[in-house]
Amino acid sequence: SGKTIGWDLMCIATGSDARKLAGFDRALYLRELRSADRLRALLDRGSRLDIVGAGFIGCEVAAVARQKGCEVRVHEALAQPLLRVLGPEVGAYIARLHREHGVDLRLEVESPPAADLVAVGSVPRTQLAERAGLAVDRGIVVDELGRTSAEGVFAAGDVTRFFHPLFETRIRVEHFQTAQRQGFIVGRAMAGKDEPYREVPWFWSDQYDLNLQYAGAGLPWDETVTRGAMGRLPFTVFYMQSGTLVAAAGFNDHHTVARARRVMEARKMVSAQQLADPNFDLRRVLA
Repeated sequence: SGKTIGWDLMCIATGSDARKLAGFDRALYLRELRSADRLRALLDRGSRLDIVGAGFIGCEVAAVARQKGCEVRVHEALAQPLLRVLGPEVGAYIARLHREHGVDLRLEVESPPAADLVAVGSVPRTQLAERAGLAVDRGIVVDELGRTSAEGVFAAGDVTRFFHPLFETRIRVEHFQTAQRQGFIVGRAMAGKDEPYREVPWFWSDQYDLNLQYAGAGLPWDETVTRGAMGRLPFTVFYMQSGTLVAAAGFNDHHTVARARRVMEARKMVSAQQLADPNFDLRRVLA
């Protein structure tokens, strides 16, 4: 409307959009309810699906489609599904899981000429922040309280790359729970309560009869430790950097992931041998 409104404090929470691929304007991008409704109609008709991207959304949709009897082809540019977050060994396990359920999974390939669904991540909606001259680096840059580079201007949610005091670096998390809970902290900070966001990000993904739970921020790792046998449920893979636990991915093993998350939040040290031992209760580290 062009109307000017005065303010003392401002919070930018513009969220994110699905990442678009050139040439796929007619494909579905799962970000809005109407797109989900269109996808459900395709699944209910038993249509054949071509999916670009074997990340979490691509894999979850492929699993649901196969369970509904749809023919599914997934096209992924990388060597394994979920490679950047979970690594090659876990990615290979996810690939086997989908192929065993009948998915035509095509790895290290270019995108097909057309697709029904494109699921290749998200991009933060930073246009307003950029026009306002705020610091932006793959998200609006904020501190542990959500403060931007401009006095009195805050930002919250998955549009931000926020400083995490536990990991001592800035992170951007695309999953809704972190966006919501980091937003609570920003709101409290705007009201005068300086309490940084310290939770270890956590999310889950259901694929067939597999419940995958992940705690961490997708940071680099130099060692993995498996509790249990890879591919034999339940099992958990721990990710370590310079001897410090930085993430855990559990497969039908939510209790282990929950305990690992508490260990990380408490900044407790745990050895690779303890992590690998299914008889070692991680709660002992917290005592």
